[in-house]
Amino acid sequence: MLHEQELLVRRIVSDYEGREVKSTGDGFLLDFGSVLKATECAIEIQTKLHDRNLKSDSQPIRLRIGIHTGEVEVRDSDIFGDAVNVAARVLTVSEPEGIAISEDAVSLLQDKLEFPLESVGTRELKGIDRRFRVFRVVLPWSGPLSYSEAKSYPRLAVLPLRNISPEPGDAYFADGMTEELISSLGQVRELRVISRSSVDHFKSEDRMLGDIGRELGATAVLEGSVRKAGGRLRISLQLIEVATQERLWSQTFDRSMDDVFAVQAEVGERTAASLRVHLLGREKAVLTRTLTSNLAAYGLYLQGLHLSKSFEDVDHRKAIGLFRQAIDQDSSFSEAHSQLANLLLGSIGESNPAGAVVPEARGLIEKAISLNPLSPEAHTAKGNLAMQGDLNWAIAEAEFKRAVDLSPSDPDPRTWYLLLLRALQRYSDAAEQAKTVIELDPLSAGAYSLLVSIMRLTGNLVEAERIIRTSYRPMISPMDYHTTLAYTYYYGGRREEALRELELATAASPMAERNQDIPVLHARLGNAERARAMLEADEKRAAEGYVPFLHLAALSGAVEDSDRAMGYLERDWSEGDRGLWFIYQGVCFDPIRTDQRFIRMLERYQLPTSAPFHRGGRVQAASSDLSLR
Repeated sequence: MLHEQELLVRRIVSDYEGREVKSTGDGFLLDFGSVLKATECAIEIQTKLHDRNLKSDSQPIRLRIGIHTGEVEVRDSDIFGDAVNVAARVLTVSEPEGIAISEDAVSLLQDKLEFPLESVGTRELKGIDRRFRVFRVVLPWSGPLSYSEAKSYPRLAVLPLRNISPEPGDAYFADGMTEELISSLGQVRELRVISRSSVDHFKSEDRMLGDIGRELGATAVLEGSVRKAGGRLRISLQLIEVATQERLWSQTFDRSMDDVFAVQAEVGERTAASLRVHLLGREKAVLTRTLTSNLAAYGLYLQGLHLSKSFEDVDHRKAIGLFRQAIDQDSSFSEAHSQLANLLLGSIGESNPAGAVVPEARGLIEKAISLNPLSPEAHTAKGNLAMQGDLNWAIAEAEFKRAVDLSPSDPDPRTWYLLLLRALQRYSDAAEQAKTVIELDPLSAGAYSLLVSIMRLTGNLVEAERIIRTSYRPMISPMDYHTTLAYTYYYGGRREEALRELELATAASPMAERNQDIPVLHARLGNAERARAMLEADEKRAAEGYVPFLHLAALSGAVEDSDRAMGYLERDWSEGDRGLWFIYQGVCFDPIRTDQRFIRMLERYQLPTSAPFHRGGRVQAASSDLSLR
């Protein structure tokens, strides 16, 4: 194996005009005329070895590569000096099949590589006097940095900018500016920007910035106001360090509307500099980008962005119309294409059948990526299309990972990714993604809900109940709180406690009558009357308008009507929604889980068919003679 490694490395090194200084048995010391040549050579070595490992049945070859630049002393055919020692220590920071590069070397690589660079923090290197910031090359097979590796990055909260315009209807502009600052700063690798949904909790609260920052776990808070009048803008901002309450910078920008992107760029660069964040070439380009030169299109886009954050279907329909108008105004507006595609795909199984939105979304995504190949929103949409529209798990995973890589602070692609991981029963990876989403969006009920679902599926019911009673409870309605507890008790075989929580959920809100989870769990606890009543009512509604077949299949499964459930699942498949991947692990399908028709349906989706689920305090398997796919 060492001989194979030596032949491959030596051939590639010669192609890049490198010099083999010496071999150390299972490694090499190499010398190049430039950092770029050294890095390109390292990328090709790791690419060739990665491909070889995928195709070969023999023991994998996994090298670590470290790169540094500096003066060396040449003696005979060997080289010596601090630069050699640093390169050897940088090597230890590299992942297997990875490439680690010192900050000194990175400074000579700006905008010259096809792969992004990501800081892994400032390190003390054994035997080296000074600390070095080390970067890694993010290769296609590189995993995301874990939260523990990235936790030293500054955490920024961009509070909702106050609208002080004379027209109250211009509030969308302040909201849009907030969203754009979060989006652009969120693409800086060495910064973690807290999600909009968490900072929105403080939109109308009159609280000390330090208190808000501490609640969000922020290092610094950016806050201010926007006044829009005619063609003029006045934007007043200040950046406050949470620990000291020191004002790191403040400024009022009096500009014309034409300068809105220049203001955003200056704010981003000043914020990064104040937090001592190192900006790479692509990050500078993101901060200084001009989304569109058409201000009418930009205004429509901001209005659509504002409405798309609502939880109301009527607002989403308005947002869809506004994004379409923005595209009509400027057909080269990549972000408008991406936002529209994501909004359409998010409506599948909620307010739209897949067939009504997938063709349009597919065209929008292709256009968005052709206009901006580095758009995280476009890659999120492409992953979502692969997952919901095409059931192509491999492409979906690759696209979600690409979106996370491009915008490490954005919780949206991570949330979609953890849904995919949960469906594929990669529960450990899904839980890690959920925890990272919570770090980025600490007041997000959705992230906690998904983490609880994973804890239940894996039988970690004590932790599920702890999360519900502590972190999750303040974020949700009493009805949702009691319903979530009821399911957790059911998973643990605590029937009487589950029934008590269901009654409390029903009493907590008139909306309980339309909450599918309550009658489903009642049915699994022996009282199917409510589920049957909802099923009959919704079948009548389906004759008049869109009711997802998956919803009807879930109710049918819960009342143990296997033929009816499978009939609806077949229609869900044939008519295009194909949403079983999202809920097949749910208790509603327990009565038909061993039905061969249900197992064959899971095989169509290429989903696991034999992994266990925890129910009633015990493990319930779908089928013992089928292996994971």
